[in-house]
Amino acid sequence: MQILSPRQILSAIFLIIVIVVILYPATAIGTLRINSQYKQAVIHTDEGPLDITGVTNLEVSFSDVKIHLANAKNDSGWLPISYKTNSLDLIGNTEKPNTILLTPTIPVGEYDMIVLTFSDTFTTFNGTTIRVESEPQLVVLYYPFTVKSGSETELKLEFIADYRALNARAKVFFEVNPILD
Repeated sequence: MQILSPRQILSAIFLIIVIVVILYPATAIGTLRINSQYKQAVIHTDEGPLDITGVTNLEVSFSDVKIHLANAKNDSGWLPISYKTNSLDLIGNTEKPNTILLTPTIPVGEYDMIVLTFSDTFTTFNGTTIRVESEPQLVVLYYPFTVKSGSETELKLEFIADYRALNARAKVFFEVNPILD
């Protein structure tokens, strides 16, 4: 049996460290949860705030959800995390956040932006459910966050819905903002 020299032992330890450093980012993953909170936009008029009533549900889904690596330049670094989300009623549960997306396979790292593309939007207005157009269709948010190995990162988004064009054009205007803790 051959005994390893101190130099060989040190080389083996160094090789193991290099392999771990190279492979760790490729295998380390965390969980990302994106939650929503709903608010109706306050529309100011000369007579005072306009209160639009009769909207009881606002169902949204997203055809594309992406996050962006913080150190990536230009259009590189975008990581698609969903190509279709389940429908979510933003109004139905305003007491606590609703989960838009929960995905347990996000690579560990620093991220700085999130993109949401509205897919299908339906609202129940005065008892009738109608398909509405979402404005804007694509939302890009600066929202720095870190995904750590084996832990869950929660992003909170506030959806402010403006219904002033609901009757005339079947359109809902959205303002989406990150809720930073």
